[in-house]
Amino acid sequence: MLVISRKPGEELKIGDSVRVSVISVNGDKVTIGIDAPRDIPVLRGELVDTIESNQESSAQLPGAEARLGLAALLKESDGE
Repeated sequence: MLVISRKPGEELKIGDSVRVSVISVNGDKVTIGIDAPRDIPVLRGELVDTIESNQESSAQLPGAEARLGLAALLKESDGE
């Protein structure tokens, strides 16, 4: 993991297309802005953990394979 210190108003770039800016720092809360193309998902870590946990739980239910396949198809159709 790369650890970088930034002050409000400063930014960093990830690759050629993602820019992360520090908007403000208030106590232990840091507000950041993320500028990324629409095709690059930007999700909070705790949201990703919840999604993965729900997928693991639902995979154990009857018909889970069909639901996961349907979810993948729906995701693909959103991208078109």
